[in-house]
Amino acid sequence: MFRISLFMFIVFGMFGVVSFYLTPYLLHKGFEAGQIGTIMAVGALVSIVSQPFWAYISDKKKTVKRILFLLLISCLIASTGLFAMEHLLLIIVMYACYMFFSSPIGPLAEALSLSYAQEHRREFGRMRVWGEIGVGVSALSVGYLVKAVGIDKLWIIFLSCGVIAVMAALQLRESKVTPAPVNLKALGKLFMQRRLLWLLLIVLIVGIPHRMNDSMLSLYLKELEAPESIIGIAWFFGTMSTIPAMMFAGRLFRRWNAIGIMTIAAVIYSIRWFIYSATDSAAVLIAAQVLHGATFPLFFLATIHYMMTIVPAELRATGQSAFAVTFAGLGGLVGNAAGGYAIQLFGAGHAYAIGGALALIGAAALVGTYLYNRRL
Repeated sequence: MFRISLFMFIVFGMFGVVSFYLTPYLLHKGFEAGQIGTIMAVGALVSIVSQPFWAYISDKKKTVKRILFLLLISCLIASTGLFAMEHLLLIIVMYACYMFFSSPIGPLAEALSLSYAQEHRREFGRMRVWGEIGVGVSALSVGYLVKAVGIDKLWIIFLSCGVIAVMAALQLRESKVTPAPVNLKALGKLFMQRRLLWLLLIVLIVGIPHRMNDSMLSLYLKELEAPESIIGIAWFFGTMSTIPAMMFAGRLFRRWNAIGIMTIAAVIYSIRWFIYSATDSAAVLIAAQVLHGATFPLFFLATIHYMMTIVPAELRATGQSAFAVTFAGLGGLVGNAAGGYAIQLFGAGHAYAIGGALALIGAAALVGTYLYNRRL
């Protein structure tokens, strides 16, 4: 449990460097919000392909650890090209390469944690929370590092974190494999399930504004003339607020229906985005980031909990990937592309108001799902 938790802390902290600071890095390079949104959207598009591809390979080969190690090494190689490029087209190409190897790492690490949690009767949230803590510590510390050494040194910070992540991956233990064979027929049967497809549609609706905020909040704060350290503080408050929900979610699931918990999270998501749309104060944005603790972890853990009841154990990595592809991939594709240009053309307030409306639609769909399931 310590090894997996440590790995989650390091690897999610490493990705926090790019998630929160690539936007100001590209602004420093002279790119506009719409161009940055396009870069992020291309990365999300690539993740839609790469996540299920690597998840299927992992399930097929019955290994997570070796795939994680391969992806981490490839990710570091691709990142050197990303930070070395100056022209938009070359940056898009290298970011696509980076996302092809980096985007499956989180879902695979979560699949490994889920397997361990089931094998040893541990709570998945108590391991996954270290990923959120890693993101928060990364956001805060990197913010001050960037302020001290300059945003152009971001590549040094990322590569340093990456080397540590590779060393931590070597200490992982392989999960217990299931004897059931994995082939394309089983994969096709999985994605013919109506319940799974409906769930993924709801996840997409709720995920679009979430993923927009992941990359565009930094841009919003920069428009308000906030320094990089403030960006770090905002995400530190946000990620640290997830700890109570991650730690005690197991108790919630023993008392509440997973669909009900997802509905509550979607409603709070809507409130959060409407607050963002109504303010132009960096202080209010930072304070509202605390709502992250009642949105993402509850929605994420409840979705995983529900998916485990409809996805076979031998396809766990694929199921986890399906969630990640929908929430982060498709949601990131639409959220980054549309969100970047919406902020550039209409302002952040209008973009976040649309996000609030989408979250409400997701909540209504979940209420309908709950009522439908009660009739079965």
